[in-house]
Amino acid sequence: MADLIMDYLKKNKQRQASTHQGRLDKSRLPEPRHFYSAYGFTLKGSSGWQMVKCPFHDDAHASMGINRSHGGFKCHACGVSGDLIGFYMQYHQADFKSACNALNIKKG
Repeated sequence: MADLIMDYLKKNKQRQASTHQGRLDKSRLPEPRHFYSAYGFTLKGSSGWQMVKCPFHDDAHASMGINRSHGGFKCHACGVSGDLIGFYMQYHQADFKSACNALNIKKG
């Protein structure tokens, strides 16, 4: 019985260590102006929303808004939306873990 309890405590401790390891540090996300410039968008001004052509569908007119201060985006035509991580995931068809690794926002 003691062995079962010790095994359980050991596994639980390992599980707790793995959940704390690799936490995200969103303060390490790139500044929105620099992030979106890599995708061909020029964000002018320091805050508020700017309309651009959406890269996720055939867009003839600017239908996607990008927030210059926090980097969120929303396309009013196709409905795709998210933050910088979500944009990376959508653009590169990557999963969350791959996007976080590529953006180098994991602690530790």
